[in-house]
Amino acid sequence: MATQLSNFRRFPTAFAIVAASALAFTGLVATTSPAYAQSGSDYRCAGLADQASTAANGADAGKQANAKRFVSTGKKLCEAGNERAAAKQFRAALKLAGVAELETDSKMASAN
Repeated sequence: MATQLSNFRRFPTAFAIVAASALAFTGLVATTSPAYAQSGSDYRCAGLADQASTAANGADAGKQANAKRFVSTGKKLCEAGNERAAAKQFRAALKLAGVAELETDSKMASAN
């Protein structure tokens, strides 16, 4: 009778359990992440950009051009991957338009 030196027969079962656990954990993380994180984009370049763009379009005629310029610069900074500088541009557009940033959105931005 030959003696088995390893536990090779148990390896496929253990591997299947580890793989299934990893897959379940990945699914759990994907379903519980915030919407802006799931889309792969930063809040500052998604939600804040939309808010600033809407505020710039509704600004007074004298301030609208400057607010739109801040939004345009912010979008270019997002494309370059500089979300922090982009957020400053978007917040400047909001301030110029006289619109306050949404409270819940600013909490999400500060969490990152």
